[in-house]
Amino acid sequence: MEKTPPRLTDMPRLGGAYVVTLPLHVSDATYSELESSLSAEERSRASCFLSDEVRRRFVVCRGRLRQTLGTLLGIAPHAVQFHYEQWGKPKLAGVQAAKSGEPLHFNVTHSGDWAAIAIAATPIGVDLEMLKPSFRHRSVAGQVLCKQELAAWEAVAARERDHEMLRLWVCKEALLKALGLGIAEGLQQIEFPLPIPTAASFHPQNIDSALQLHLDDDGTCRMTAWTDRASWRLQLLDLIPGGVAAIATWRSVTQFSCHSY
Repeated sequence: MEKTPPRLTDMPRLGGAYVVTLPLHVSDATYSELESSLSAEERSRASCFLSDEVRRRFVVCRGRLRQTLGTLLGIAPHAVQFHYEQWGKPKLAGVQAAKSGEPLHFNVTHSGDWAAIAIAATPIGVDLEMLKPSFRHRSVAGQVLCKQELAAWEAVAARERDHEMLRLWVCKEALLKALGLGIAEGLQQIEFPLPIPTAASFHPQNIDSALQLHLDDDGTCRMTAWTDRASWRLQLLDLIPGGVAAIATWRSVTQFSCHSY
């Protein structure tokens, strides 16, 4: 029997977050159920994928997101409504974004046959990547690492460099997603300590204040703290075998609860 995530009343309101891990391969019956919960726009988007496998993964991931959020909000999955930020990040629309005065933030990541949904009462980002032995991360080091990180990464034992690069990547992408930005807007503008802490949460080493120019601000400077390194907390997560994942949360979040379908 498939598990369902806890209801909102079970989630710490300001000091906690949880991550729901889900396989993207499901039975045909489950697939049909999830597909029926999608909006017309989502079904149209799914139909544009040339690969049946990619299409099924999209439908399952978006359907599970609707199912999860619907459970938390106490509404049917098809009734969940989204709007999209400047860089394409989905958010809950209108009154659905808050329940009893508490905002509900979420983020989604997928890699291969797996996906993860992160949810909190404050901005949140999550990234999951599979470790592929055939991929040598030195080929992208110059595009991903800032000057200080590159020097520290080259000092890491050779056998650990690929894994360390992947840890850096998921941390950077998780934080950029929490900021509402894409990877084109700042991989090298975020710096992390090396080696990446694996047992405890940590703050970024630095966030370039120039990223403020890309944030979806309204001119009131309400998001100035978003480029303060102390505002964010990151944590590596062990979600699936062979995968590397990280979650980026507001500094007030100190508890992580993991669940799965």
